[in-house]
Formats: sequence, C-alpha cells, structure tokens
Amino acid sequence: MATTTSDPFVGTLVDGRYEVVSRIARGGMATVYLAVDRRLDRNVALKIMHAHLVDGVEGAEFVSRFRREARAAARLTHPGLVGVYDQGFDGETSYLTMEYVPGTNLRARLRDERTLSLGETLRLLEEILDSLAAAHRAGLVHRDIKPENVLLTEDEHVKLADFGLARAVTEVAATATGTVLGTVAYLSPEVITTGRCDARTDVYSVGVLAYEMLLGKHPHTGSTPIQVAFEHVNSDIPAPSRSAWWMPIEVDELVCSLAARDPDDRPRDAAAALALVRQTRRMLSDADLERRADPPAAAADEGPSGPVGAAPSGRAPADAGTTTGPDVDSADEPGEATSKEDAGDAPDGDDVDEGSSTPSPPRCSATSAPAPASSPATSWAPARRAASFPSSPIPSSPRTTSPAGARGGGAAGCGPSSSCSPSSGCSGSGPGG
Repeated sequence: MATTTSDPFVGTLVDGRYEVVSRIARGGMATVYLAVDRRLDRNVALKIMHAHLVDGVEGAEFVSRFRREARAAARLTHPGLVGVYDQGFDGETSYLTMEYVPGTNLRARLRDERTLSLGETLRLLEEILDSLAAAHRAGLVHRDIKPENVLLTEDEHVKLADFGLARAVTEVAATATGTVLGTVAYLSPEVITTGRCDARTDVYSVGVLAYEMLLGKHPHTGSTPIQVAFEHVNSDIPAPSRSAWWMPIEVDELVCSLAARDPDDRPRDAAAALALVRQTRRMLSDADLERRADPPAAAADEGPSGPVGAAPSGRAPADAGTTTGPDVDSADEPGEATSKEDAGDAPDGDDVDEGSSTPSPPRCSATSAPAPASSPATSWAPARRAASFPSSPIPSSPRTTSPAGARGGGAAGCGPSSSCSPSSGCSGSGPGG
C-alpha cells in the first residue's frame, strides 16, 4: 500500500524524537501515524490531536480527554491491551505514542468475511473479555467497544485499543456537555437515556459485537443514529436463532444475557461475562462450533446500520450510525492495523443529545415471525434457561415460540411477544421484558 505523502506531518519529526513515516487512519478527534522512535529505535503508533479541536473552552475538554486516554491506558498492563508509551506536547501539537500492532482489526475482517464461525466468535469473545476484565479490575470502563477498537495481530490474537472514552468507575456521571460519546450501534440503553455507565455497559457492547460476528449485521437498525438509539432503548436484542435457525439455544441465551436492556440482567463485569462465554463453549459440540451463518442477503446491504459486509467504497454501513466521526473509511492502509483504532472520536453532528434523548418506555420486543419449514421444533422453556446458566444473570422473561413451535421463528427477541414503535409505545401479550 502506498505511503500517504499529502499529510503535512508525514516526514516531520515530532518533539525531536518521533519521525512520522506514514498516515494510518484519521478520525474525528485525531490522526494516527506510523512513526519511528529515534531514541529507542522502534516503530510506534503516533496519535496526534487535530489542531482545531484544542481552541477555546471546548478545546480544553478535548485536551483533557486526550490526556485521560494516556493516563487510563498507562494504568493497565495486559497482553491483550494496546500499550501506551508516552504523551506530550510539541508546540501546539498534542500527541500520544502507543504500541504499533501489525495486523488488521475486527472491522476489516468482518468486511472481508461477513460472518464468523460459532467457534471463532466465542474465541474472540473470550480474548476481548479477558482483556476488558483487566480494565474493569482497575476500575475503568472502556465505553467504546466496537470492531474498530478490536485489533487483530498477525497471529490472530486480540489487542483492545482506544481508552479515549474510559473513565474511572467512581467518577462516571452524566456527560457535562449534554452529548453521548460513543458509537451508537453499540451504545447501551442506560448510556443513551442517562449518560451513566459502569462495567455492565461494556458487557452490553460486547453482546452487540457477538451478534454482529455471528450474523454479519447489527441487532438494531435505522436510517439515522437517533432511530438506532431508540431501538436500543425500546427493543430487546433479537435472538440469533431468529436469523440462523440452527443456532444453539445456549448461544441465544448467551447473547441475550450479554445484551440485556436492563443492566441488572447482564453479567456484572467482563470477568463474569467471560465465565459465561466459557460455560457456553463447554456446552456445544465440535460440529456446532464449526457452523457458520450465511451472510445477509446483498439486497439488504443498504442503510447505516444494516449488514456489515459488502459496503460501498470500503465503508461498513453501520458506521453511519456512529455518533463520533468516521471510522472505516478514515483508514489510509486498511490492510494493516496499528493502534489502528479509529484515531479517536469527536462529535460530528450525529451525537445523541441527552437533553432530548428518547424517554425510556416499558421494555418490549418484536412479534414472532413464521418459522422456516425446515427448522426443527424447539421451544424456549424457562426451566431450560435456569438449567443452562444457574449462576448467571439472565433476563427473567422466557422467549416465546411461534405457533409451529420452531426455533427459527420462535423468538423475535429476548423478551415477551409484543410490538413497539415510536408512536404507539408497547403492545403485546406479555408484561414488559
């Protein structure tokens, strides 16, 4: 891939130490470069904040957030986390140096493969949650779990990047600016409605990520970010078996537990979620683990939060639902990763305003759809759920079945049979899920 030469930083020396070689990615908050640390003679990822963001009162908040990323990440030591080496200023240039990670990221892999096998999905979930657990043990919440921030090394191991949104759990409060920072496709309901979060917020994002890896699409869609946010708040995540009839019920239970709308129904942190993933893997056969869902139909590749593959011009459709700036098409060398996250995020007009955020009505889910004729007859029984995960937090409402009792169409979501719309609220045959 040709080196980007039009960028004014390429070929310069930052702070008398970091020689900028090429631009890797550009995001709403900063640009990431491949650089050489002349002092230690090693490659690093150099993250430089956009100059226009540091002006005025609002600029002080961006600088504070930039510094917080360095402090938060520097507190963490784990092989699955991108290391932070240095942070400083060179004149008006604010920069951060991080571990350079050759490889790719999960977004690029999903763009190429569309869906992953059940076994590979669980493997990646284990590594993501193991890395995230280190942050939760240190009292930090990532707040921006998404495929762009899941780096994959050349030997396919996970490196979790970009703690730019991380805050100490003890300091988490509603955002002072009235905007929600994060990527709307992965935002939890409580962040959208209140701006508050804890470790369970990250667990929700991982649940959405699990759904995306399995099925190649997001669980909640919409033509605008606010519509996607509304779905997160008002609709339970669909059971994966609704799109892939053969999906084991244990996987439905896992995904629905991780991405439960009520934080109390999720595992309490990444460590508890990791235990749940490992328990699920033990319940599955080798044949199950090798299975892989068919990618979504090409005709459905329209819209900002639709299937994640086959997007025009290299953009994953879901990123139009990002509240904080461009992700995928900001990368100049998409075949390589680094600290190759989306170079940091800044509000770009798609922010969800907490002051006008959608109120939280009773929980509801879509109605059941007809079952595929070829799918085996299976029902979701509450006793089965309790037997599968006796010690994990599981949503209390059982999944309903279709009239035929077939798994493929039996569950539209992880709540009772009902319907929901912005205008009509909730209606259905069961209590709020």
